[in-house]
This record gives sequence, C-alpha cells and structure tokens, in this order.
Amino acid sequence: MRLRAMYERLSRLSGAKFDDQFVKEMVSDHKKDIGKYEKEAKSKSPLADFAKETLPTLQRHLQTAEALEKQK
Repeated sequence: MRLRAMYERLSRLSGAKFDDQFVKEMVSDHKKDIGKYEKEAKSKSPLADFAKETLPTLQRHLQTAEALEKQK
C-alpha cells in the first residue's frame, strides 16, 4: 500500500518537483527500512544474518539520498 501511495504522488509530478519529492521519499523510506533491519539484526531470528549483511548497503543508499537532498 505504501508503495502504491508513493507511486500515485510521484506520478503527478515532473521535472524538478519530481526530483525533489523522489529524494525526500527515498530518504524517508531508507530511514524506516534501516530501523527495521537494525531491529532484525539484533534478534536471534534466521533473518538476523541477512539483516546484518544488508545494513551497510541500505546505509550507503541513505547517505547518497541525503547528499542529493542537500544539493537542492
């Protein structure tokens, strides 16, 4: 549902307005995902190792999105 709503919002925009909103969505989404992965990484579940391995990639993606956001 969340992705559908994001798609609906972004599909109405173009140019710089699209770019700005897309970057905001990516920053927000990555922060939420990182929180979930950090919680999972601390657990003793079978997915903990996957979460630990994936966290650095998500954090790099967030850094890239934040850098783009600061350029605006």
